[in-house]
Amino acid sequence: MTTGSSCSRAALMLALALVAGGPASAAAIATLEGGTATIAEGETASFPIGGASNGPADLRARCEISDVSGTASLTFDGEHYVPLSDPAVGDVITLSRGDTRVYELVGVADGSDAYVAFHFTGAPAAMCFPGMNCDGAEGAAGSVTVSCENAAR
Repeated sequence: MTTGSSCSRAALMLALALVAGGPASAAAIATLEGGTATIAEGETASFPIGGASNGPADLRARCEISDVSGTASLTFDGEHYVPLSDPAVGDVITLSRGDTRVYELVGVADGSDAYVAFHFTGAPAAMCFPGMNCDGAEGAAGSVTVSCENAAR
Protein backbone atom coordinates (compact mmCIF):
# COMPACT_ATOMS: atom_id res chain seq x y z
CA MET A 1 0.00 0.00 0.00
CA THR A 2 1.33 3.45 -0.86
CA THR A 3 1.46 6.43 1.46
CA GLY A 4 -1.12 8.27 -0.66
CA SER A 5 -3.74 5.57 -0.26
CA SER A 6 -3.23 5.31 3.52
CA CYS A 7 -3.63 9.11 3.79
CA SER A 8 -6.80 8.92 1.72
CA ARG A 9 -8.10 6.09 3.89
CA ALA A 10 -7.34 8.08 7.06
CA ALA A 11 -9.13 11.15 5.65
CA LEU A 12 -12.13 9.00 4.71
CA MET A 13 -12.28 7.47 8.19
CA LEU A 14 -12.11 10.93 9.80
CA ALA A 15 -14.89 12.22 7.54
CA LEU A 16 -17.09 9.21 8.34
CA ALA A 17 -16.48 9.69 12.06
CA LEU A 18 -17.45 13.36 11.81
CA VAL A 19 -20.65 12.62 9.91
CA ALA A 20 -21.56 9.77 12.25
CA GLY A 21 -20.87 11.90 15.32
CA GLY A 22 -18.13 9.55 16.50
CA PRO A 23 -15.20 10.27 18.80
CA ALA A 24 -13.44 12.52 16.29
CA SER A 25 -16.47 14.86 16.40
CA ALA A 26 -15.33 17.36 19.01
CA ALA A 27 -16.22 20.41 16.93
CA ALA A 28 -18.05 23.36 18.38
CA ILE A 29 -21.83 23.55 18.10
CA ALA A 30 -23.38 26.17 15.83
CA THR A 31 -26.85 27.52 16.55
CA LEU A 32 -29.36 28.74 14.03
CA GLU A 33 -31.27 31.90 14.91
CA GLY A 34 -34.58 30.37 13.99
CA GLY A 35 -37.94 31.88 13.33
CA THR A 36 -40.77 32.04 10.84
CA ALA A 37 -40.99 34.27 7.78
CA THR A 38 -43.72 34.60 5.16
CA ILE A 39 -42.10 35.72 1.93
CA ALA A 40 -43.39 36.83 -1.47
CA GLU A 41 -41.69 36.61 -4.85
CA GLY A 42 -38.30 38.32 -4.78
CA GLU A 43 -38.01 38.13 -0.98
CA THR A 44 -35.66 36.05 1.17
CA ALA A 45 -36.08 34.27 4.49
CA SER A 46 -32.61 34.41 6.05
CA PHE A 47 -31.48 32.66 9.23
CA PRO A 48 -28.13 33.68 10.80
CA ILE A 49 -25.90 31.02 12.35
CA GLY A 50 -24.14 31.77 15.64
CA GLY A 51 -21.26 30.01 17.35
CA ALA A 52 -19.07 29.68 14.26
CA SER A 53 -16.80 32.71 14.70
CA ASN A 54 -13.89 30.78 16.25
CA GLY A 55 -13.63 28.11 13.57
CA PRO A 56 -15.80 25.36 12.14
CA ALA A 57 -18.91 24.42 14.10
CA ASP A 58 -21.46 21.67 13.53
CA LEU A 59 -24.98 22.77 12.63
CA ARG A 60 -28.10 20.67 12.97
CA ALA A 61 -31.35 22.46 12.15
CA ARG A 62 -34.81 21.80 10.78
CA CYS A 63 -36.54 23.97 8.19
CA GLU A 64 -40.11 23.66 6.92
CA ILE A 65 -41.60 25.34 3.86
CA SER A 66 -45.41 25.49 3.93
CA ASP A 67 -48.54 27.53 3.16
CA VAL A 68 -47.97 27.33 -0.60
CA SER A 69 -50.98 28.80 -2.42
CA GLY A 70 -49.83 28.08 -5.99
CA THR A 71 -46.59 27.12 -7.69
CA ALA A 72 -43.32 28.43 -6.28
CA SER A 73 -39.59 28.07 -6.79
CA LEU A 74 -37.23 28.79 -3.91
CA THR A 75 -33.44 28.80 -4.13
CA PHE A 76 -31.51 27.59 -1.09
CA ASP A 77 -28.58 29.82 -0.19
CA GLY A 78 -25.90 29.85 2.46
CA GLU A 79 -22.78 31.80 3.31
CA HIS A 80 -19.94 30.17 5.25
CA TYR A 81 -22.13 27.04 5.46
CA VAL A 82 -21.08 23.68 4.01
CA PRO A 83 -24.08 21.34 3.77
CA LEU A 84 -23.68 17.64 4.51
CA SER A 85 -27.36 17.04 3.73
CA ASP A 86 -29.94 18.25 1.23
CA PRO A 87 -30.50 20.88 0.07
CA ALA A 88 -27.16 21.99 -1.33
CA VAL A 89 -26.44 25.69 -1.74
CA GLY A 90 -27.91 26.72 -5.11
CA ASP A 91 -30.57 23.99 -5.19
CA VAL A 92 -33.97 25.12 -6.52
CA ILE A 93 -36.94 23.76 -4.60
CA THR A 94 -40.15 23.60 -6.64
CA LEU A 95 -43.45 23.49 -4.78
CA SER A 96 -47.13 23.24 -5.74
CA ARG A 97 -50.31 24.31 -3.97
CA GLY A 98 -50.58 22.64 -0.56
CA ASP A 99 -47.03 21.22 -0.52
CA THR A 100 -45.03 21.14 2.69
CA ARG A 101 -41.31 20.33 2.62
CA VAL A 102 -39.18 19.60 5.66
CA TYR A 103 -35.38 19.65 5.53
CA GLU A 104 -33.09 18.39 8.28
CA LEU A 105 -30.05 20.61 7.75
CA VAL A 106 -26.75 19.02 8.75
CA GLY A 107 -23.58 20.90 7.96
CA VAL A 108 -20.61 22.91 9.09
CA ALA A 109 -20.62 26.68 9.60
CA ASP A 110 -17.46 28.78 9.75
CA GLY A 111 -17.59 32.52 10.26
CA SER A 112 -19.43 35.17 12.24
CA ASP A 113 -21.52 36.06 9.18
CA ALA A 114 -22.69 32.51 8.41
CA TYR A 115 -26.33 32.02 7.42
CA VAL A 116 -28.77 29.86 5.47
CA ALA A 117 -31.59 31.34 3.43
CA PHE A 118 -34.49 30.55 1.11
CA HIS A 119 -35.05 33.01 -1.75
CA PHE A 120 -38.49 33.01 -3.44
CA THR A 121 -37.56 33.35 -7.11
CA GLY A 122 -41.06 33.01 -8.57
CA ALA A 123 -43.15 30.34 -10.19
CA PRO A 124 -41.70 27.68 -12.47
CA ALA A 125 -42.65 28.12 -16.11
CA ALA A 126 -45.71 26.10 -17.07
CA MET A 127 -45.13 23.29 -19.53
CA CYS A 128 -47.54 24.21 -22.29
CA PHE A 129 -46.95 23.17 -25.87
CA PRO A 130 -48.67 24.62 -28.95
CA GLY A 131 -52.15 23.20 -29.38
CA MET A 132 -52.51 22.22 -25.71
CA ASN A 133 -55.27 23.62 -23.51
CA CYS A 134 -53.35 25.27 -20.66
CA ASP A 135 -56.28 27.01 -19.00
CA GLY A 136 -55.87 24.78 -15.94
CA ALA A 137 -52.24 25.69 -15.35
CA GLU A 138 -51.72 26.62 -11.73
CA GLY A 139 -50.85 30.23 -11.00
CA ALA A 140 -47.94 31.53 -9.03
CA ALA A 141 -48.05 31.43 -5.24
CA GLY A 142 -48.52 34.81 -3.61
CA SER A 143 -46.35 33.79 -0.68
CA VAL A 144 -44.81 30.86 1.17
CA THR A 145 -43.93 30.41 4.84
CA VAL A 146 -40.46 29.26 5.91
CA SER A 147 -39.82 28.18 9.51
CA CYS A 148 -36.40 27.12 10.81
CA GLU A 149 -35.21 26.00 14.25
CA ASN A 150 -32.31 24.16 15.81
CA ALA A 151 -32.71 20.39 15.75
CA ALA A 152 -32.56 18.30 18.90
CA ARG A 153 -29.10 16.79 19.39
